[in-house]
Amino acid sequence: MTLHKILPLSLLALSLTACGIMSQPAAPIEAATPASGVSTPAAVDNNPYGATPQDDAPYVPPTPVQPAPVSSGSYVPPNSTYIPSNAPVDPNATTHTVVYGDTVYNLSKRYNINADELRSLNNIVDNNITIGQVLRLPNRGAVSTPAPVTPTPVAMPETPAPNATPTAAPVVSGATRQVAGITWARPTNGQIFSNFGGTNKGVKYSGTAGQPIYAAADGEVKYSGSGLRGYGNLLIIQHNSKYLTAYGNNATILVKEGQKVKRGQQIATMGNTDATQTQLHFEVRENGNALDPTKFVP
Repeated sequence: MTLHKILPLSLLALSLTACGIMSQPAAPIEAATPASGVSTPAAVDNNPYGATPQDDAPYVPPTPVQPAPVSSGSYVPPNSTYIPSNAPVDPNATTHTVVYGDTVYNLSKRYNINADELRSLNNIVDNNITIGQVLRLPNRGAVSTPAPVTPTPVAMPETPAPNATPTAAPVVSGATRQVAGITWARPTNGQIFSNFGGTNKGVKYSGTAGQPIYAAADGEVKYSGSGLRGYGNLLIIQHNSKYLTAYGNNATILVKEGQKVKRGQQIATMGNTDATQTQLHFEVRENGNALDPTKFVP
């Protein structure tokens, strides 16, 4: 075979060999075999790089949850000492207006009535009563009709006893007396014309209409109103947990409930509301019991 025939055949064979090499598929990529005992995440199967990419985001710890404060008991406001009301009451009253310090138990003792009957009559639940609430009081009479209430001798104590004689000289300005840890002063100028004792739970001072009435000692006004028969326009001042004073039959009242007053401060003017003459009805009470005011004021 001649050379010019051999060369074309050789070139053809080389061309076919090159085409075969060019058309072969690429070698497969094999994932790295994990070490013994190490599990490969499922995401590796679909990752062409054979490994799960690292999350480069910075670690943020979870916000700690603050524990709820532990309560050590019910809240007790500072200086919240309870002072019961020992204001004088009318034993023949049919209603009572609740003032600061009143409780169902306290009222049952002061009116000498049954606490359960008081609750039932006023639909009281859990002994809850509010200041200003008007409570009905049990009828202690034997007759069911209200007619017998009219002739009750409520106004009798306000009439001066015929044999009463003046026992006190006019007030000496600035005179005071220390009794039971309290500094006392007389509540007004004038003379006592009706003494303590019997149905009279205090003393009565004579005077003129509009004459000043003063606080007998430092304290807080606990009652200001006219809800008690026989007392007219009445003021009650609490001096401490035991002692209070009452000022009745005033013409005008110059202070209000909750107000702090000082000994010698004017609190009212003398009048004759619910009385037969111009006067001051003055009482001193210890734990609700009436005492002779002349043992306290000079």
